[in-house]
Amino acid sequence: MKLTQKQNQLKEQALSKVAELFPEDYITYKKWEEYKKIYAAGYHAAPNSMDKIIEYWTDTMSSYDYGVHHSELVFSLNALNDTISTGYSKQRLYGLIRMIAPPQSYAIVYLLWQCNPTPEDQRLKLAKKNFLERGYTDEDADIIRDYDINQEILQEWRHDEPKRPLSHRMFGGNLTINAGTLQYLRKNYPTKADAYETISTGIDLYIQAYHDALEHVVDQWFLLCNKEYVQRKLLKLNKLFQNETSPGKIRSDFFPNVKSNARALFKLLIDTYEEDLKATAEQKKKEPSKTT
Repeated sequence: MKLTQKQNQLKEQALSKVAELFPEDYITYKKWEEYKKIYAAGYHAAPNSMDKIIEYWTDTMSSYDYGVHHSELVFSLNALNDTISTGYSKQRLYGLIRMIAPPQSYAIVYLLWQCNPTPEDQRLKLAKKNFLERGYTDEDADIIRDYDINQEILQEWRHDEPKRPLSHRMFGGNLTINAGTLQYLRKNYPTKADAYETISTGIDLYIQAYHDALEHVVDQWFLLCNKEYVQRKLLKLNKLFQNETSPGKIRSDFFPNVKSNARALFKLLIDTYEEDLKATAEQKKKEPSKTT
């Protein structure tokens, strides 16, 4: 008999005794054992290498799908840049990208955020400036979550806050809406609420596992390519983008000096930059010309 079989027999004996002594806890244990299977399924469903993540943009597809995939990434990169410039938290950014962009875009945003050079004290200065300048206020819990600050910092900000209206958050995935839905179910359909929570938790676990796997792929890729090297190259590339350098010049002057194991990522960013320039140019053509 194999050792693993003997170990499994011993485990079954232990579970049998546990079920006898703690029947309610045993039911919970078995339920979470099933949840572990859901998590494992989500984790293994994700792309398991950076190349497979980037295939979302490089695989054979129609020109329409190519444009859609890159526009999704453009939106995600704009959200990333906006988060950096306003001091919002990475949790807010990640939640936004998970809600409106494909997982592959989340992986790229997660990668780029790890290379964000903004120190924490500078982020907080940007965050306070953004908080004071926006045209509405919010409940404490929302502000603390959005800017990743504590109550003490919030009270300091509140001291300088001008008088302004309260925001009306209307996102379908808002925690308040979800909590209200569950409260309604428990009150009006008490026998169904547990089933809803079971399925909802399973969905959340699967999605979380998928994104956890993507983060692991990125972290492993950093070990392969050297995170500091990638960060330096990204900063240089970003300056080229900010200076509106032509894609052709970037490909001829910058791209050949990128390490081979990092080229797929940088090619993706340059291609997306080019697609964004094309889309902007097309939009300008459609705008009515100004008459003097």
